[in-house]
Amino acid sequence: MLIPVLTVVMVLLGERAAFAYVDPGTGSLLYQTALTIVLGLGVVFRRVRGSIVHFVKRLGGRGGDPEGQ
Repeated sequence: MLIPVLTVVMVLLGERAAFAYVDPGTGSLLYQTALTIVLGLGVVFRRVRGSIVHFVKRLGGRGGDPEGQ
């Protein structure tokens, strides 16, 4: 228990300033990634929902293949 606490204290006390530059395009890249994930999850949800609805309709005898295949 003592070692993790000492490690955290040493990391926090040994912090140095990071003179880093963040490109303005980085923000737009993050927005683009987030939008892609949200839209992709929407498509996946629609397809899964459609598959479930089609399966349930086939079980009930409505909307299945007319040839019974």
